[in-house]
Amino acid sequence: MSQGSRRTSLTVDPLALLKREHRMILDRLAMVETAMSPRSSGSGAVKGTNRDTLRELLEFFTGPVYVHFKREEMLVDDLRRILGRKQEGQEQFQSFLDEHRALKADATAVMRQLARKRTDGQDVVASKAFGGLRTLTGELHALIRRYRVQIACEERLLFALAEMRLTAEQWRRISRRMLQV
Repeated sequence: MSQGSRRTSLTVDPLALLKREHRMILDRLAMVETAMSPRSSGSGAVKGTNRDTLRELLEFFTGPVYVHFKREEMLVDDLRRILGRKQEGQEQFQSFLDEHRALKADATAVMRQLARKRTDGQDVVASKAFGGLRTLTGELHALIRRYRVQIACEERLLFALAEMRLTAEQWRRISRRMLQV
């Protein structure tokens, strides 16, 4: 059989892949915090060139992070099928997916705020979700906190459940599908 006609099957550990992606997300969040730091901005408020840096860093959270969310959705879907409808955790599974959508929407809203420049130099975001006005810096800190809480929850609950319940064959199938995203 020639080299070209040989079929190769590449598999990865799906949880290791998702955890690496979590580390990448956490690293990106740390970069956002650094760009917001008083040393970077002079006052701790999001201003001037920091806006450009923050926009570049946050683009990841409005686009490429979708690949990670899609991979986690695959894991959630498989766990739902395996555990069946009687499992009380079905709502928890949906909450993981709902939080992904909310995080992406919040990152998009922050990006819009970064794109706007107020003529009076104020850095205020009107946020109905939080009952009033918050600074852009506050919105960024809230987004960072939510991402960190979500990642911790996924690793503690979702990943632990997957390790306990999925068979080797199920892991192989998930691996192949994740690599196609």
